[in-house]
Amino acid sequence: MGRLFALVLVMFLLSGCNKSETLVAWEKTYGAGEARFIRVTADSGLIACGRSSDQPYLVRLDENKMVVLDFNAEVPGTFTSAWFDTSGYITGGSTNGKMLLMRHSKTGNILWEKSIDSGFNIDQTQLLNLGNGTFLAIGSASPDTIYENNSGLLFFSFDSTGQVLEELEYSSGDFVASYDASLDNSGNIYLALTRKEAFSKSVASVAKFNNQYQRIWELELANNPDYGAAALTVLHDGSGVVYVAGRTQLPSESGGMNNSFLASVSDAGSLNWKKYPENSNSGTALLLNSGGEVMMLNINCFIVSKLDAEKGDDAGRIRMFDVCDPYNTDAMASDFDITSDNYLVVAGTLGGGFYLAVRAVK
Repeated sequence: MGRLFALVLVMFLLSGCNKSETLVAWEKTYGAGEARFIRVTADSGLIACGRSSDQPYLVRLDENKMVVLDFNAEVPGTFTSAWFDTSGYITGGSTNGKMLLMRHSKTGNILWEKSIDSGFNIDQTQLLNLGNGTFLAIGSASPDTIYENNSGLLFFSFDSTGQVLEELEYSSGDFVASYDASLDNSGNIYLALTRKEAFSKSVASVAKFNNQYQRIWELELANNPDYGAAALTVLHDGSGVVYVAGRTQLPSESGGMNNSFLASVSDAGSLNWKKYPENSNSGTALLLNSGGEVMMLNINCFIVSKLDAEKGDDAGRIRMFDVCDPYNTDAMASDFDITSDNYLVVAGTLGGGFYLAVRAVK
């Protein structure tokens, strides 16, 4: 009897080492790669993009999670952002260090394609819809890239037909990268920035640019000279508050540990509050829910931290998996969205695959 009890106990403990299927309502992997972007569509389906089999990849799912359309760009690289309506899709990403922009019809046919060489490396392209059929693509190196003197941001505006409206390069300091951008109602642009000067640690900041791509202000959010930091995502709430998240290193017994941070900043550039919700993690995407909370998706283990939007008080967390160690995991999140019936949809990589999942918000 004792041996049987011990065997049952071991089996129970081993089962707890794997991610739970009960927390995830639906999940799917689409080849080796990484999902970088996900949005809920008007018909309750999903659109996601990233990299699959070392090529830029986009997939559209219906409300039953069946594939409506998918395509790989026939170049190496990744899609990092997308826009879509009933007429088709625009995707932004990178290929061979260049900005990649593509326009597809609603059936997936290529209407036009652009590869823009800025003179510095581009790993990420963020698409912003400016209205009236015009778009802004912001290209940047990854904050995790090897820091080089030749770095900057590429502002590239165009219309849906592919006509180039404006192209501007922005550089500042030894290294600057922007992994995310957000617009306010006046067309001002807010950038999550990572900077690095020679012989110093990286610094996380947020900056406001006007619609002429001129910097109005910049606020450093993490600049400890002994530990690096990176700003990875930014969200303007439409009423005067900017939320910024990323990672900063904190001292530990092993010498340093990443912590996710989330900051609230006024659109005039003053800090309202700053919090550090998760150890051994990094904030990678932001949402505001109907309950007055800001939700931050952490990279490791797809953990979602919830904070009171006004004061920054802890409002709990949502886990995708019942057991997942952020110190050692292959479950890495990139982006998320929320459905009208209160389900989280997430994108990232799990076990090295392009991974999408859905989980009820409880």
